[in-house]
Amino acid sequence: MLKEKIKELRSEITKRQTAINTKIKEAHQRAEEDKLEEAKTIKDEITSLKAEIETMTEKLKELEELAGIEQVEVTEGEERSFNPRSPKVNLPNEIEEIRSKVNDYIRSYGQTRDGLKIIDAEPVIPVEILTTPQREPEDVVDLASMVNKKPVKTASGTYPVIANAKVGLASVAELEKNPELGKPEFKKVRYDVETYRGELPISQESIDDAGVDLTALVAEFLQQTKRITTNRAVANVLKTFTKKSINDVDNIKYIENVALKQAYKRDYIASASAYQWLDTLKDKNGRYLLQQDITSPSGKSFLGRPLTVVDDELLGSKAGDMVMFIGDLKAGVFFADRVDVTAKWVENRVYGQVLSIATRFDAKKADENAGFYVTIKPIVELNPTE
Repeated sequence: MLKEKIKELRSEITKRQTAINTKIKEAHQRAEEDKLEEAKTIKDEITSLKAEIETMTEKLKELEELAGIEQVEVTEGEERSFNPRSPKVNLPNEIEEIRSKVNDYIRSYGQTRDGLKIIDAEPVIPVEILTTPQREPEDVVDLASMVNKKPVKTASGTYPVIANAKVGLASVAELEKNPELGKPEFKKVRYDVETYRGELPISQESIDDAGVDLTALVAEFLQQTKRITTNRAVANVLKTFTKKSINDVDNIKYIENVALKQAYKRDYIASASAYQWLDTLKDKNGRYLLQQDITSPSGKSFLGRPLTVVDDELLGSKAGDMVMFIGDLKAGVFFADRVDVTAKWVENRVYGQVLSIATRFDAKKADENAGFYVTIKPIVELNPTE
């Protein structure tokens, strides 16, 4: 009997929230038609409906407690996973406040924007604010964080990148005039920010349920889609570097020792298939060249350098591609970060309204000499099925 009352009460709350959404649109339409009195009347009706929802929500909480639907306390040291009924994670007041404002924005279908930063008429949602309570997997690769990532204030422009110095200081006698040094070489990297969008359908039930932390739902979407998008953009830049083909470890050593100038760092980005090939290489004493390295994203290092592993399709073009980037990621790639993430409600013919998420950035090659895009063509082809 109690569960039926809870179900009925939730249904009534949903009906009133749906009515509010409809009346909000009607009020905007009346205002645009200069029918201000009608708009004011509708606004009063919305206020009344919201008051009814608040009363029903309080009653719902009481019934749920009676039914045994309680918040489960997490003991110290126990790992916390997201649960719609779990208590809030203790956060600094400022972060908790922003998360609350994001929740208000989502629940009001974009009508409540107080306290949110607005760029290009859309509220900005800081990813780090949303993802604070969530434990991000340690093995996730974020290529954008490994390159030269800088915030920019315009949609297009140039960013100065200084070239490596080629002339050292000269020795001079006391009181002699300082010799002239070569002027620093600046390269202006041209960027044109692009907008990447996606839609996140959020059910009316999730919006109506006061126990659901909607920022956690949005955060999960943002974490995955933004990282996939930026990784793809950076990987596409890496594919444009000077191409080389190799068939053994000696070729790799030549690239590291000779082909790549000593002023550059040695970063290794390998596809999963390339990593498999590297993982089978041995020295003359039969020892594997890949070594354990807790500082490396993959947990191993190659020739003393940390190694990062990504999917074949990301750095290559299809499954099975054995490709690598060897070079200086910071010097080679410039990432223009225009807007972290913005969100707005948009009409959807099928779903009604969906939350549109957008991020704006551009990734460009900054120094063409900073690395090589390497294709591995081993003398003996690997065939794991044999």
